[in-house]
Amino acid sequence: MVDRIQAWDNRVLVLLAKKHTPFLNRLMVYITATGDNGFVWFALSVPFLLLNQWRLTGFTILAAMGIATLSGELTIKHIVKRVRPCNKAFEEYLLIENPPHYSFPSGHTTASFAVAAVTAAMCPVLAPAVMMYASLISFSRLYLLVHYPTDVLAGIAIGVICGLVAIPVAGSIPLFTFQL
Repeated sequence: MVDRIQAWDNRVLVLLAKKHTPFLNRLMVYITATGDNGFVWFALSVPFLLLNQWRLTGFTILAAMGIATLSGELTIKHIVKRVRPCNKAFEEYLLIENPPHYSFPSGHTTASFAVAAVTAAMCPVLAPAVMMYASLISFSRLYLLVHYPTDVLAGIAIGVICGLVAIPVAGSIPLFTFQL
């Protein structure tokens, strides 16, 4: 079963590698860079944090990112220890610096979908845009051949769970609802 999943992962990445174009290369490098260290999601939290009525949403976004990092980057990656595809067969197609950490789950995807889950629950009007951008970041990780499709699928699931966990956690901490 694991061999069949790995074969499917490899087939998808080979197909994506064949679809590279100069324009898409630049676009995907840019999109993935906005997800580096959660940059775009930190930026999204700032306007929320500045407005009293939305402050809890801003803190919940930050809490979701923290929970996602603890779960994915600091725990699951070090248990699974999956080698990235670019370390195996796709190094000649690498358009970004080879990420130093393990592959499973995708940290960019986990953080992005943690934020998307919070946004869907707490600010539904922004949810479609956030979900679309989270999807673009996730796709960029596949396009750039630094993650397998199953890394991204797991990142989506873990991210949504982290976002949903962050909502009651952030709401239970009085500090997150202070007024300026």
